[in-house]
Amino acid sequence: MRPPVIAFGMNSLFAVRQFLPETLAMVRDRGYAPVVIAPPDRAGAPPNGLPDAEYRFVPVERDISPAADLLSLFRIWRVLRTVRPEVANMSTPKMALLGGLAGWLAGVPRRFYTLRGLRYETTRSWKRAVLVACERIACACAHRVICISRSVRDTLVRDGIAPAGKLTLLGERASEGIALPRGAAAAESAPLLRRAAGIPEDAEVIGFTGRLTRDKGIPELVEAFLLLRREGRRVRLLLLGDFEAGDPVPAAVADRIRTDPDIHWLGYVADPRPYYFLMDVFVFPTRREGLGRVLLEAAAAGKPVVSTLTTGVVDAVIDGVTGVLVPPGDAPALARATAELLSDPERAARMGRAARRLVEEQFDNAVYLERLAAVLQSFEPSPAGNRRTGSIGNPRGGRSL
Repeated sequence: MRPPVIAFGMNSLFAVRQFLPETLAMVRDRGYAPVVIAPPDRAGAPPNGLPDAEYRFVPVERDISPAADLLSLFRIWRVLRTVRPEVANMSTPKMALLGGLAGWLAGVPRRFYTLRGLRYETTRSWKRAVLVACERIACACAHRVICISRSVRDTLVRDGIAPAGKLTLLGERASEGIALPRGAAAAESAPLLRRAAGIPEDAEVIGFTGRLTRDKGIPELVEAFLLLRREGRRVRLLLLGDFEAGDPVPAAVADRIRTDPDIHWLGYVADPRPYYFLMDVFVFPTRREGLGRVLLEAAAAGKPVVSTLTTGVVDAVIDGVTGVLVPPGDAPALARATAELLSDPERAARMGRAARRLVEEQFDNAVYLERLAAVLQSFEPSPAGNRRTGSIGNPRGGRSL
C-alpha cells in the first residue's frame, strides 16, 4: 500500500534545489511520499541534482500568459487528481496561484501556501493590480498561508491580501532557517578560493550572492562599488549569481560587471557558503525580499551585512547590531554604510559575531522543520469548500508527521 502523498509545487527546479531538500527529507523520514510539481529545466537539459522525490514536470510561465496559464492549470489539476495527495504545499508566486486553484478544484483536503515574497511590492500600475489580485486568489485557495517572515505577514494584513487568522508564522521572526554550518572546513578553504578568484591579499572585499537583477539592487551595488573605488579604497566586488532575462539590469551595468578587472563575477555557485569567508562585508541591496536566505548564510559565516529597509530583510538583519540597513535604491547611502564597516574592522567583527548568534538562536532550520511537521499534521481545515475530507494518519503506526 502506497503511503500518503504530500505534493509540493514550485515555479522552477532551481527553487526546488534551493528550498526543498531538507523539507523533502523530513517528509520521507516520517514515512510519507513526497511528489514535486515543477516546470522542467531548459529544453533538453537533464534535471540533475534534484532531491529525492517523485517528480511531475509541468511547464509554467514565470510572467502572465493567459493561454499558457490555463493549460498549466489543467495539467497541475490532472497531476493532483492522479497522485491524490492528502496535503498540497504550493510556493513561489505563479505556482501558488495555479497550484492553489488546481488543488481547490481537485479537492485536496489540506492546502497550504508557503509565501516567500511579494512580487507586487516593486511593480506599479496595472501589473501591480494584477499581482495583488493573484496573491488574494492564491491565499483564498489555501486553508493556511505559511508566511516566510514576520514582515511578509504584516504586509499581507496591511494590504488586505488575506485575513490575519489564516496566516501562520512558525517562529518569532520567520518560518524558515538554514542548516547551521559545523566545523571550520569552509573558512579554511577561503585562501585557496581567494587565489582562484584572482583577488589580491591586501584588497577589501565586498560580496553579493543572488540573482543579478534590478530587484536585487545590482545597479545600486555596482554604483556603490564605483563610489568606493573613487575614494581610493583598494576594494574588490565579488559576485555570485547569474543574470536573468525576466528582470534585466541596464546594459551598461551588465557590461561593467563582465569587463571591470576589479569585479570578480563567478556566475552561479551551487554552494556559496565557503565564499562568504572571502568577504569583509556582505552587501545585499535588494528592493524586495521574503526573508533572504543569503543574509542568513552570511550571518552564519560571521559576516556583517549592509542591506536595505525592505520586507523580509528587517527580519533577518537587526539594524545597528548585526548589520546596517539603508533605504532601497540609494547607492550613496549603500557606499557610506559599507565604507564605515570597512574602516572600522572592530565594529564589523562585533556585528559579525552578533549575526552568528542571531542565526544560531533563531534561524536553525532543524527547529523550523519540526514546527512545519507539526503544522502539517495538526491543522484540520473546515469542511466547507472541500470536495473530500480526511486527515493524514501515520503510515508507520508510530511517529506522526
